Amino acid sequence: MAGHDEQELLSRLFMVRHGESTCNSVHRIAGQRDAPLTFLGRIQAEKVAMGHRGRHFDRVYVSPLTRAYETADTIFGIDAPDADAPEVVVDERLMERDFGSYTLESKSILQRRHGIAEYERAMNADSPTMHGGETFQQFNDRVHAFYEEELLPALRRGEVVCVVSHKYVVELICRFILARPADESYDLRLPNSQMLQGDRIHSYVKNENKTMNMVYDWIVVNHPVVFCGGLAAGLLANVAGLRLSTSPYVLLLLLVLASVITMCRIELENARAFVTDRGTLRSVALRYLALPIAFAVLVHWWDVGSSSTAAIAAVFLATPSSVVAMTVSRCLGGMIMPTFAQVLLSSLAATVSFSAVLALTLHEDVAPAVAISVATSTGVVTAAYVLVKRLRERSPIRTAKYGERKGYVAVLLLTAFIVLVCLKLDLDGFTTYAPTAAGIAVGLRLVAALLKRRRHVQTLDDYTAMTYPNVFVVVIIAALTGNGPLEQVAIWTLLPMFVLSFFDSFYARFLVVAPDDARWPAVLGLPTHRPVRGRPATEDPREPSVPAHS
Repeated sequence: MAGHDEQELLSRLFMVRHGESTCNSVHRIAGQRDAPLTFLGRIQAEKVAMGHRGRHFDRVYVSPLTRAYETADTIFGIDAPDADAPEVVVDERLMERDFGSYTLESKSILQRRHGIAEYERAMNADSPTMHGGETFQQFNDRVHAFYEEELLPALRRGEVVCVVSHKYVVELICRFILARPADESYDLRLPNSQMLQGDRIHSYVKNENKTMNMVYDWIVVNHPVVFCGGLAAGLLANVAGLRLSTSPYVLLLLLVLASVITMCRIELENARAFVTDRGTLRSVALRYLALPIAFAVLVHWWDVGSSSTAAIAAVFLATPSSVVAMTVSRCLGGMIMPTFAQVLLSSLAATVSFSAVLALTLHEDVAPAVAISVATSTGVVTAAYVLVKRLRERSPIRTAKYGERKGYVAVLLLTAFIVLVCLKLDLDGFTTYAPTAAGIAVGLRLVAALLKRRRHVQTLDDYTAMTYPNVFVVVIIAALTGNGPLEQVAIWTLLPMFVLSFFDSFYARFLVVAPDDARWPAVLGLPTHRPVRGRPATEDPREPSVPAHS
């Protein structure tokens, strides 16, 4: 085919990956499980429809899986066609690859378990780590049959064609167009609902860098190593005499930015379901209300003083969960939304628990301390939530794409936070404050291990949320109340908290729910039986297409 003819032919080809599905929102591999679209997924499809309104399409090829079919229906009105509607062909050869044992697994967990290179090989070729499902050759053969028997003939007839399918199907078609050898394939990071035009595939692929993509994934999966690298760099710089007292507002900004990036990719539109979950409400009431207030009463009864280890521990028990926990949840393979719910609810609970604990332990300047704690915990979390929710409404495709691809930036922002805190440390206070800080970091993990829900799909998120307290709030409270020991312990606590992320990464494997757990279909909205749509892949594609009704 001549170069000019090829460009003209490809200019009439459009491909769309389905909108965000319930599996996408929790970073799990759907494969051929029939995951529906999320609220954001439907908005993404509507944006595509608006962006291409008025463009004529002769034929639309659609995967029968619900997430792709709903996307196509939103864009082209499959179930309510008008006179100018394109012919719709539902073809089973466009279904996503059956990933066998990888199905419903967390991407982060698989990358940590098998290594990033092996994970990429399993998803884009064959790997002994993936059992069952389709071999890459089987997947390649059926998609190539569609490409040769359906897609190319339609384009050669001069038709304008759109293919609405799945990530790895679209990437495989791109590979056919580019005539790329199988051993050169890799993840193209195709975002949900982005419409890719055929004559722009070369430039899209050119912008991807296989090595850097794997480096970015490595940063997310190995976040404990990155955190501790920042810790070591900050401490060495401090020892060398580089002391830097960073504004607390700069530190707060780093935490907020990291949380905003993480929140860009989670299903905030369904936040109410998680915030009102009875199990979550019970956990928050016990962990952030009953336990800290009871402990503070004992401290007050003992009358040990506001600078004592017991009083400081009481303050930390009342401290709400940090936005850091959401980033850690994503890195560990959690659902993230339950962690967000605990961060928000614990911040609200802090208005009561902090008032009681500070009144019982600090005895003075309680009112401004409580006010600032509310502003810097509840206010910040709520503001980040409102901002990201607005971004997801205004620019759903770009926002989700940014959240998916920039997870490593959130980890690097937290690492910068660690470095700056280390530069602020008074190393002379190591023997005075470090033991208490280490005890608090370990103690919080013991409390989280005891109070988390057992064998629940949200167990990992429970543990993560309870493990990472909002130390920034404690530092502000200590500064306002003039409690120097509390401020130093808070800063020192950051060191063991991030060092213990190695333990959290190890412990997470015992908390995460297996992909074959019977509860996942209900959580992710997966139907027992997939609806029959269109014609099967074995039907002669030259015959008239079956009307695409669900």
